[in-house]
Amino acid sequence: MLNRWTVLAVLSGALALISLDNTIVNVALPRLQQDLHASTAQLQWVVDAYSVMFAGSLLIAGSLGDRFGRRRMLSIGLLIFIAGSVTAVFAVNAHQLTVCRAVMGIGGACIMPSTLSILVQVFPEPKERARAIGIWAAVAGLGVAIGPIVGGLLLEYFDWQAIFLVNPPIALLLLGAVLLLVPESKDPERPRLDLIGAGLSAVGLICLVVTIIELPDSGLSAFTVSSGVVAIASLVGFVWWERRAPRPMLPMDFFSNRLFSVAVVIVGVVYFALMGAMFFLPQFLQLVQGMTPLESGIAMLPGALGLLLASVVSPRLAERFGSRRMVMTGMSIVTLGLLGFSSLGSSTHYAFIGCVFGLMGVGLGLTLPQATNGVLASVPTQRAGMGSAVNDAVAELGGSFGVAILGASMSITYRQHIESEIVAAGDRINLIPEFAVQAARESLAAASIASGQLPANVAAVYSEVAGDAFVSGMTWAMSIGALIAAAGVVVAWRYFPARVETVQE
Repeated sequence: MLNRWTVLAVLSGALALISLDNTIVNVALPRLQQDLHASTAQLQWVVDAYSVMFAGSLLIAGSLGDRFGRRRMLSIGLLIFIAGSVTAVFAVNAHQLTVCRAVMGIGGACIMPSTLSILVQVFPEPKERARAIGIWAAVAGLGVAIGPIVGGLLLEYFDWQAIFLVNPPIALLLLGAVLLLVPESKDPERPRLDLIGAGLSAVGLICLVVTIIELPDSGLSAFTVSSGVVAIASLVGFVWWERRAPRPMLPMDFFSNRLFSVAVVIVGVVYFALMGAMFFLPQFLQLVQGMTPLESGIAMLPGALGLLLASVVSPRLAERFGSRRMVMTGMSIVTLGLLGFSSLGSSTHYAFIGCVFGLMGVGLGLTLPQATNGVLASVPTQRAGMGSAVNDAVAELGGSFGVAILGASMSITYRQHIESEIVAAGDRINLIPEFAVQAARESLAAASIASGQLPANVAAVYSEVAGDAFVSGMTWAMSIGALIAAAGVVVAWRYFPARVETVQE
């Protein structure tokens, strides 16, 4: 007899692996900057290539799972993920590593919706399913939260390649467990593939994030204008096509369901806040506060613990107090957490930072299970693959936008402040060579590398100047994130239903 909780454990293992890779690279950014001579924009692409290809491939991956089998797509995704991880070990520059991360993102796109849609099939009873989704959401968020800890531990003893080399053996074990323990399921109607819709959505989403990432450095160049136009044209074309396609990949009627629409928005806002914060904080802890990669990973542990505990209790609290209250409470706590991060200074004591991490984790954990359950509760069970893909695509896209938009805001503010910090340093800056001043103007990571080539007394002043500029940029970006999270509270208050009881059949 099928043990559904064992199946959930296998699905959670696959989910944890790909969620981990959303942030495991973040603690390695300073070392990648040094070893691969990467610019800030290239570092953003190393992070975002995974999420962009993940989001761009999710809808077609969900459709393929519905048609050909979700366990089959899960297995294929694990194999692609292994291939991307192995090739990443041999990358010798940022461009090669970005391509490898993109391949891993495609593998993750095959894995993630399959785990959630199989879960829906294995847990048909609504209350039990809600609890299983709570565990699923806890694992998804926990993987993101502990990525820096695992990455820091590996970097403590090995080179950056270790964060990719650890993936293949784990993925192979999971592949064996999937083939042995996980049941196959598919849409009995075997819907035809909407290749036109898949192509338009992938091109539109990828070009949109490309434009956002490149705009701060390139401005309104021919490239950014072209990519922006292609993004808008493709996404408008996607909506137009999906309204007319005989078997659309993403039925636009889904969005007429208020629960579906508002739950999708909440998922996107949550991941926007989470991934935006996770892009900055490892750099802040390492380059401003002087922590090692391992120490910076451990420093985030309160967030991981808060997220895990809150995700597990969220379904039970929702049964008692209602789904809307849980989402509003969770998003309010996320907003407070981001406001806390926006008040950080170069010398802020870790006790405060740790409390804010814990606060953020609790807020995310209360919100994610309810928002995910809301998405799945509003689509028919036979279209579970599509519902899961939409949920996951919005999560990845929200995360990509978090890194891109908040990263761009930070870069712009950093460059404004570094000039004023250089002026404020006065005569002291004359002791710093021109190459180091130019490095500081580029990014904090570049400044950190340059400081190693300066005398100790000069390096201290130089690092202080760059660090203060980074903190100014980071706190401004966190304030923007808090504003967007606060908008999520309003959306939940106005539109999220008081309770999400059942999944439509």
